[in-house]
Amino acid sequence: PGVLGSVLAKDWLESVPGSSATGLTNSEKSHDRLRTMGLSPATRTSLPEGRKWSFVVFSAPPSGSEDYVADVKSALALWDGSGCFVFTSSMSVCGVDDGGEVTEETCPLVARGASASTDRLLGAEEAVLEAGGCVLRLVGLYNANRGAHTYFMKMGTVARPGGYVVNLLHYEDAAGMGAAILRGDGSGPFRGRVFLGTDGRPVTFEDMMEVSCDSGVFPRVPVTFTGSFPEGRGKRVFNTASRAALGSWSPRYPSFAEFM
Repeated sequence: PGVLGSVLAKDWLESVPGSSATGLTNSEKSHDRLRTMGLSPATRTSLPEGRKWSFVVFSAPPSGSEDYVADVKSALALWDGSGCFVFTSSMSVCGVDDGGEVTEETCPLVARGASASTDRLLGAEEAVLEAGGCVLRLVGLYNANRGAHTYFMKMGTVARPGGYVVNLLHYEDAAGMGAAILRGDGSGPFRGRVFLGTDGRPVTFEDMMEVSCDSGVFPRVPVTFTGSFPEGRGKRVFNTASRAALGSWSPRYPSFAEFM
């Protein structure tokens, strides 16, 4: 697992007494790191033949896979059908880009064929939901040293409108939400359900960078946004239904500004 999968597994271990977690990776490069977090690392070839798990999470981006949907289906084959299966997807599958509001009930999907990346995500979502698993569509994830804010600081000049609206969620909160779905918090256990993962506090690119620089954590690096409207205005994502289903779940970090 990468950053999100590792943090989610750690959350699971801490919140479910007596539990264990196996971290499946493509290579052994991260195995020492996973062991220090309490996980039992494994590769596909080292897994016991025929072994299945009650609780399974697939958390990896399409960019690292030659056949993403096939990889997700392979993960589904490791699930015994009890417990819960969670696939961490992305809100990029939602076609709203006019600054409008998006909820669990109002999330029109990007048309198939519009983007190779969203095609892979939508194909994976379809496979998961058909198998009875759950989908967690996440907005932009961040922590102190990882996220759009640090990327923009490195770039300096960003070919996007500064007023573009984005939605954010701390890595720990994304992991916590995934673990809550796995555990069946609130109205679970869950089957074939789509959840939205966001802190519910949309922010513009300009405001995000201003907050980052005002925090004192980072040097005040000049960032210039050169994009202009109407090439897209973003979306405002709210997940009231997902929070309610999970027993009034709420993020540890209510907003990017409060984290900083």
